Amino acid sequence: MRVLVTGISTINSIGTNVNEFWSNLLLGRSGITEYVKYGVKTKYAIIDGFEKYIAPGYKDLGRATSLLLTSIEDAMYSSGLDFDEVEPQRIGISIGTTMGELGNHEDIVFGSPLNENKIERPYTLTNKVASYLDISGPIWTITNACAAGNYAIARAYEEIQSGRADIMIAGGVDAFSLTAYAGFNSLRAITPELCRPFDQNRKGLVLGEGTGILILESEEHFLTRKNGKALASIAGFGLTSDAFHVTKPDPKARGAITAMELALEMAGIAPSDIKYVNSHGTGTPSNDYMEAISLNHVFGEGIKTSSIKANIGHTLGAASAIEAVVCILALNEMKLPPTINLLKKDPVLTADVITDLQEFSSQYIMSNSYAFGGMNSSLILEKA
Repeated sequence: MRVLVTGISTINSIGTNVNEFWSNLLLGRSGITEYVKYGVKTKYAIIDGFEKYIAPGYKDLGRATSLLLTSIEDAMYSSGLDFDEVEPQRIGISIGTTMGELGNHEDIVFGSPLNENKIERPYTLTNKVASYLDISGPIWTITNACAAGNYAIARAYEEIQSGRADIMIAGGVDAFSLTAYAGFNSLRAITPELCRPFDQNRKGLVLGEGTGILILESEEHFLTRKNGKALASIAGFGLTSDAFHVTKPDPKARGAITAMELALEMAGIAPSDIKYVNSHGTGTPSNDYMEAISLNHVFGEGIKTSSIKANIGHTLGAASAIEAVVCILALNEMKLPPTINLLKKDPVLTADVITDLQEFSSQYIMSNSYAFGGMNSSLILEKA
């Protein structure tokens, strides 16, 4: 039984809906700006005028929760599904996040009156969504850091394949977090300049906020309804763990290589069937080096790749989910987004790093994402 993608949405610093985001991405625009909160100046890919995009009923919720609910409603609308006609226990949710709803904690730390009712854990994101949308199927909160979105999509796929759900809301979310900024800055992973994925002189990442949501649906259920359109299907995925180092990726890229090989095996295709890989491409020296080694090993020369981290920042738990949305758009719109800010490609990487808008036609796309602790994920999407 195939698992189809029938709806998508994203809210991020260059677009508050799919069309706006895709247009700005193809134009090579960046949402990274200076942002001040709690008196601290940061460089962040922030969603400007965040409050005006939030559905009225969600304005009293935390920033991450309100973003997530609004994005889910967009994805549900795009899917053409009438959720009132689906049994609540047959709909589930699987969401990846790094920081969860940490904004309330930070408000308390930086001077707001202590209100224990506002202290939330990552799982409250999905619990609130389930409550607001009357969902009683499988509920998952995945906290595998920067690969959490791909892990959440894989978990959702398995719930449908197992027969426990007909529809799964899958993806990721992370909102502005000064805690995350301070942590990455203490690791010297934040660049003082522009984020330059795969550039020989790259110096680090810039953080961002956003959501990426996919509506996954069993093909059997999809064929029972009259409305809607299948955008893609989940062809395969590979998930591995290196346990090499707390933050540094394995320089030999063994886990990343295995994740790609597992995804290809599950999809039943060869490396030559993949014409484009959407890379994690954070712009940090260690991650980009490891990713270069893995792409060289699996695909050799000629594979096309690009990274959107210089456009919307590193959105942590939402990153791979937004990148899955990008891959689905690329399959359907037959265009590939460029990597911006690249001046001189790192010679270690033999892949063709796209730096301008390109036409594209293929049945498959691979999206890779990696996280602290050596968590590796590869997702293969197939054109419907």
